[in-house]
Order: sequence, then structure tokens, then C-alpha cells
Amino acid sequence: MIFWFRFFSHWPLWALHAIGQIAGWLAWLLSKTYRQRFLANVKTAGLGFYQAVGAVGQAGAMSTELPRLWMGNSPAVHWEDGALNCVEKPMLQAEAFYF
Repeated sequence: MIFWFRFFSHWPLWALHAIGQIAGWLAWLLSKTYRQRFLANVKTAGLGFYQAVGAVGQAGAMSTELPRLWMGNSPAVHWEDGALNCVEKPMLQAEAFYF
């Protein structure tokens, strides 16, 4: 499993998302239990199938992001001038703040 995570961690996100869309639909089509639970959740949410159909592929796309997120290279973070003050000031004053 670690081999596959390392292998896929170097792939671009667009490729992982494409594979994930296919995997999500395959899981939905091949698993009766998953399909039944998905449809029950859609009904409970008060949505029609066509309103929630995108979630089938997105669930797969989200799962194929994991190798990239966990083992891929971290993107560079660049702080604008003065942006760090928005975080440091509340921290030094022990105030609550949200990102």
C-alpha cells in the first residue's frame, strides 16, 4: 500500500481526480450496499438523485487525493507583507481566532 501511495503522490491532481471519478462510479455501480446507503442519504437530505449525482464521482476523487496530500511535495507558502500580523497579534493576546 505504501508503494502505491508513494507512486501516486507524484501524479498531478487533475490525473488523480480523473482516476478517482472513475473509481467512485465503479464503487457505486459494483457495490449494492454503498449504492443503497448513498440513495438513502440523498433521500434523507431531501435531494433528488440528479442533485446529488456529482457526489458519486467526487467521493472517488477525494479518496485519490490522499497519496498526494499525505506524501507529495508541500506547496510553497508565501506570506504577504503584514499578513502574519493578523495571526501573531491574537496569539500573543491569547484571543480566539479562526482561519
